[in-house]
Amino acid sequence: MNKPPRGIARFDSAAGMAQALASTLHGKPFVSPSQSRVQDWLMSSVNRLSPRARERCYSIGGMMEGIRRRQVRKLDIERIAEWLTGLYPQRQYDAAIVGSSNGALVHLAAAMRIPWLPQTFLCPVRAPFRDPDDAQRGFNEGRPIVDALLAADERIAVHHMQDPNQDRLMLHSMHYFRLKHLALPLAYREFLLSSLRPGGTLYVNACTRAWPVTRTSSRSVYQFGATGGATEDEYLHGGPSVKASLARYGSKRTHWTPPAPNDIAPEAEWGFDERLMRDIEWLAAQMRWRIVEIRYEEPESLSFVTAAVYRDWYRDAGIVPRRLVVDSFLLMEPLTTMRLHALPFWLLFCVEASADALQRYLQTQPAFDEIDMMLFSHGVESIGYAPIDRWRALLATAKSAGRFAGVDTTHYPRDFATFARFGRALVRLDPQFPTPPALHCARFEALLQQHGAAHRVQCAERASIQGATA
Repeated sequence: MNKPPRGIARFDSAAGMAQALASTLHGKPFVSPSQSRVQDWLMSSVNRLSPRARERCYSIGGMMEGIRRRQVRKLDIERIAEWLTGLYPQRQYDAAIVGSSNGALVHLAAAMRIPWLPQTFLCPVRAPFRDPDDAQRGFNEGRPIVDALLAADERIAVHHMQDPNQDRLMLHSMHYFRLKHLALPLAYREFLLSSLRPGGTLYVNACTRAWPVTRTSSRSVYQFGATGGATEDEYLHGGPSVKASLARYGSKRTHWTPPAPNDIAPEAEWGFDERLMRDIEWLAAQMRWRIVEIRYEEPESLSFVTAAVYRDWYRDAGIVPRRLVVDSFLLMEPLTTMRLHALPFWLLFCVEASADALQRYLQTQPAFDEIDMMLFSHGVESIGYAPIDRWRALLATAKSAGRFAGVDTTHYPRDFATFARFGRALVRLDPQFPTPPALHCARFEALLQQHGAAHRVQCAERASIQGATA
């Protein structure tokens, strides 16, 4: 795959998941988010360093993905959209997906053999020697960058995001800006017009997860914290866990003091901004496409439903699934998962809340013969992160074998080489089989409606707009 243009981070959910899905549609395993043998080799080498040196390398490596402040105003949204659409095979599809990032959704798209176009992507901006815990300073320093991003393209919303709990290492060297399309980029439109047949189905993946924010304009907000290990209240008001975490990392603070929230907005990484619907509806009306919404609040809710859909889809093909593959953030390999005839279960992050979700799922299922698990390493013992023994205990529920896939348990959560190992570890597993026939739209929607209610996942066709105007 071609190297992405400046302004979109490869280590983030949107880019990683789009590349994983595109590889699947091309019939190739997804074994490297970096798409670089040199970077993969460097990641493996970094694991030989001391913990502190590994952290520095991770932070510097992330910074190299960022753009410089002087480049912000020239950010080319269309070029990024062209790169994303160019990942996919250029052919006719019966359906396509637009909207929120979600690993479980990627597996559904893979089963249907259809593309997904993300609404949100991460644009990191270099800012070395930052204090990740200084929320007010981060807010102030980010304001002129936000203004420049807003000026770069009037079709985006800017979410300045600061999460010193989970993104601690990266925030030493950059600002995080998640950009949401409020209108379809021209590249998205052209791709859909050339690839989605008239009368086809356009699925809108709408995660309704929201977060308290400080609004700075009609198209920009500042979000302190993020969905994961710590609660919204801990980010905003502190608590024993926050105090202990700050002390662990040598901070003199006992809590964070972000600007007071004055609004609620779609969560920066996972939430769907409804303003995009106007453009989707207009284009769908012109092409007589059906619009079907997939709507839910918690990202991992879709993981339970996806596993159930896969079980029934396999059974339709005469397959009895006895294996589970557990994804972690952007670590996933949909093609090999299907070739293993395994059920996928995507976890948001390596935190206790995600471990709890996996445990709830395992408790409702017959014991799997084999479980293969990936773990995303973010480099810190953050609030709510799940230690390696918690994951081992979940693997131990397998009847025959529970294994980590590409995980160095002695280095977790600083096992940065896992990015270069996870896909290859899965590809080496056996036995592997031909993938089942593609999951058709009607069957997919019926299964989503059948299994969705129990997990508050809705799937419904949206009424078409008559006489829509741009």
